[in-house]
Parts: sequence; C-alpha cells; structure tokens
Amino acid sequence: MRAVTSFGYDPTPFHRFWRIVTADFSLGTWFSVHVRMYWAAVVFMPLIFLARLPSASAGESLVLMTICFVGLFAIIWTHEMGHIACGWHYRIRTDKITLGPLGGLAHLNAPAQTPREELLISLAGPAVHLVWLAVLWPVQWLMPEGTFYPDFTVWYLVATNQALLLFNLLPIFPLDGGRATRALISMKVHPNRATMWVANAGIGGGILIILFAVTRADVWSSIGLMIGLFCIMHSINEKRLARNALIYQRVRSDPWEADPDAWKRGATNNDDDNIERRPGWLARRRALRAEALAKVRKRTDAELEAKVDAILERVSEVGVGGLTDEEKKTLEQASRTRRGAG
Repeated sequence: MRAVTSFGYDPTPFHRFWRIVTADFSLGTWFSVHVRMYWAAVVFMPLIFLARLPSASAGESLVLMTICFVGLFAIIWTHEMGHIACGWHYRIRTDKITLGPLGGLAHLNAPAQTPREELLISLAGPAVHLVWLAVLWPVQWLMPEGTFYPDFTVWYLVATNQALLLFNLLPIFPLDGGRATRALISMKVHPNRATMWVANAGIGGGILIILFAVTRADVWSSIGLMIGLFCIMHSINEKRLARNALIYQRVRSDPWEADPDAWKRGATNNDDDNIERRPGWLARRRALRAEALAKVRKRTDAELEAKVDAILERVSEVGVGGLTDEEKKTLEQASRTRRGAG
C-alpha cells in the first residue's frame, strides 16, 4: 500500500511527469483575456524549429528560430481571439487562453446554444487566417529582393496561415471543421445523431493522421502521432457525451442511463435553468457610459441646488427685483429641471 500524506496519496511517477508537462506560465492579460503558455511549448517547439531550419550560423539560427516561435504563437493567439470575439457577440465570456505545443485553446465559459452559434464561433478562428493572408500576400508581392529576414518572416507567416487554415477546416473533432460540420448537420438532423456521425469520422481521421505520421522519418512524425491520438480521444469523448446529454442544451436530471438511445428518437430534455452570461462588450460600454453620465448629472444637480439655495437667501434679503439676470436664469433652469424630474 502506498503511503498517505496529509493531502492524500502520494502522486505516482506518471502524475509527476504529467504535472511537469502541463506546467504553464502567464503571458499577461490582453483584451480582458488571460493568456497562459505551457512550458513544454517553450522547450520543445524551438528544438523542432532548429531541426527543420536550413543550416546557418548560430546567430542566424537563433534569429530564425525566434521568428518561427513568435510568429506561430502570434497566429495561434489571433486564431483563438477570433473564436472569443464571435463568442462575445453571443454573450459567451472567455477568461483564458492556453497555448501549447499542439496549438491553442480558448476556454469559453459556456457552450454554444444553437447550431448557428457553434457554426459561426467555429469558423471565426479560421477566418482570422484569411485576414492574415489578405495583409501578407500584397506585402510578399511588393517586398524587394535581398531582404533575407523580412522576406523569410513574411514567407513563414504566409505558409503557416495557409497550413493552419486548411488543417483546422478538417471535419474532425476537436478541430474547428469538426464542430462546424456538426453544426451544419444539426440543422437537418438531431444534434446528438450529428455528433455521432462526426465523431466516427473524427476517429477515422485520427487514424489516417497517425498512419501518415508513421510514414515520415522526421521530427514532425511524433507531432502527427500526438495530434492523431488527440483527435481520436476527443472524438470518443464526444460520442460519450452524445449518449448521455443533449447537445446544445444542459440536462435537467440524471443522464439517460436507463435509456442511452433516447436521442435517436429525438428526445427533448430541456434545461429550464438559464446559463448566466456576462453582458457583451458593447453592452458593458453602454453601461459604463450611462454610469459616468449619471455621476456627472448628479454632480451638476448638486451644484445647481447649492446655487439655488444661495439665491433664495438673497431673495429674502433684497427681494426678487434685486436679483441679477444671471441669478434669475439660474432659478428658471432649476425650475425646468424639477419639472422634468417630476
């Protein structure tokens, strides 16, 4: 029997290894979204880039590796921000993004509630690559010859955006193409049935990625192997979810343990509990502006009230006829304000 500490069982060697692999650090908060990166990405990705870069001096290799590393994760970050910005439109809050060796993940605080929402949120990420390419293609065409580092940077950004755009559109979970395909099919059939179909396709796609990876003899074969396994595992999880809960809705009571095939008959367990969501960005700006205007109005009313009190004291001393034109205008303004309030 393993020893027990005050916090429970001692971690196994696998748990210690997994804790090291999943250790991360903060990159700051951008547009109200906290960004964190796995240390594994910092350790392994530069080594992978060095293995793929052309032979050069140590200084040139370091510069090229930095360009590849920063460029890749800048693209991935903008990709995830595309999902988040579209989620804001549907008042889905996102507090964190994590960046790792296999890509990025936007931690949306609530799932999409309709196929249309999921379709648009899923495609918003790949759409960011089109924006990148719309900017980079003219730059690449107009760039003069003989500028090695700028030319390499633009070429790398173009190639990376093209590759990520095509790869993310594959109809495989958990890629954006898989979620978009599920959303499109769900517009015609039951969402759980659509999830089953896409999950089966994801398992097959993951197997094909693994087979393609093992045929390569370079460092990318290990990455392809991990991506394929990740796609298979996530597709299996999606199938398990489709058997026990309604897609796009939350289950009110226990999952369908007694009747796991209920979704095949179009079961409609609706969750009446509303998912609490933070107001959208525009609504928050309007609320802040209204609050600021209310403070200004309150301060103005207080100043006007003080002036009126001083004028009324003068009226008791010199009468209404002794007031100046400015004082009379102040009384008229106060009278109009009170009539409007009433």
